[in-house]
Amino acid sequence: MERVLADVLRDQRNLGNKGDGGWKRSALNVAAAISWYGIVSDILGQSGFDWDGTKHMITVENENAWNEYCTVSIL
Repeated sequence: MERVLADVLRDQRNLGNKGDGGWKRSALNVAAAISWYGIVSDILGQSGFDWDGTKHMITVENENAWNEYCTVSIL
């Protein structure tokens, strides 16, 4: 994930979205969107999770799947 963030910020710098005062809001928005995509993709890749297209949110089959994901993600 750190590598992806570094690549995004490099690309945003090359597009002129970093000035002497720091990153422009548009660069930070792009970085945040890509980070969220990575997190959601990771969760959906785990057993027990699904995407609810109506509510536009992740759903979990049972609490055990969520607890296991949190335990593994922390390590």
